[in-house]
Formats: sequence, structure tokens, C-alpha cells
Amino acid sequence: MNSKHSIINELAKQKVVEKTLSNLGVSSPYCKDLSQDIYIELLNKPDDLIVGLYERNEHMYYIVRMVKNNVNSLTSPYYKNYEKFRKTTEEINENTKNFNNQ
Repeated sequence: MNSKHSIINELAKQKVVEKTLSNLGVSSPYCKDLSQDIYIELLNKPDDLIVGLYERNEHMYYIVRMVKNNVNSLTSPYYKNYEKFRKTTEEINENTKNFNNQ
């Protein structure tokens, strides 16, 4: 029988989350951070949930939903921790560039 930790370890070795991000066309300088955050989220899920998803071969659907929810939601930890900061920084840089060109 598989344990939650062995399942997630195997998924990480196979770079499942990273490949899912790539397949979904997610392009962000924070993809590695998002991958790690999703593995941490998986580790924080109940053991029986992860083992059950894996044994029913439903884990990929679950991971795809986790990625999509994190990338598309303005309330996700990923957006709050990374994308919101990146967008704010880009706006500041753009405003500074425009100010310097005047």
C-alpha cells in the first residue's frame, strides 16, 4: 500500500506539477515557486485523500485543478504571494520609465 509521502515523493521525482504547468502554458518567472507550493499543499492534504486519488488514478485531475485554481484566482496564495507583486513591480517600473523619459 502506498503512503501519502511516497506518492508525493514519486510525483515530485517525475516532475508532474512542473510538466502540468508547462502543458497548460503557464509562463511566469515563479513557476518553480508555484510547483513547490503545490507539493506543499498536497503534503498538507489528508492522507486518505491523496492515497485515494492515487489509487483511483484521479490524482492528475486533482493536480490540474490545483494548478488552474492557483493561476486563475485572484484570491489564491500564488497570486497574492507572487503575481500581484510582479504586476505591481512592472507597473512601478513602467511608470518610472515614463517619468524618466519626460
